[in-house]
Amino acid sequence: MDERKRDSIIEYLRARMAEFGITERALAESLTEAPVVSPPPSFTKPNGMQKSKRPMPQLPLLPRSGEIEPVFRNANGDTWDGAGDMPEWLKRAVHAGQDIEFYRV
Repeated sequence: MDERKRDSIIEYLRARMAEFGITERALAESLTEAPVVSPPPSFTKPNGMQKSKRPMPQLPLLPRSGEIEPVFRNANGDTWDGAGDMPEWLKRAVHAGQDIEFYRV
């Protein structure tokens, strides 16, 4: 934090303390009485590595018959039979937190 920004924040805090009638002594006393609060846990891994994304769920192997019927369907009528790569509409839904079973026919 640069010195101008720090000085600006101190001036703001002094003005607010005066507005509410808080003295520096009263503030110091209340800080000595206050319990120590630990900071929230960090959301980064050691060495600054970012949290990894959730892996895509593994789908059960489906029995293959002569005619393949859709296994998953969305409200727009898009379907997927469970074979090959997962279609984009289903990937987006799963990554958004929707349970894949919601789309099972």
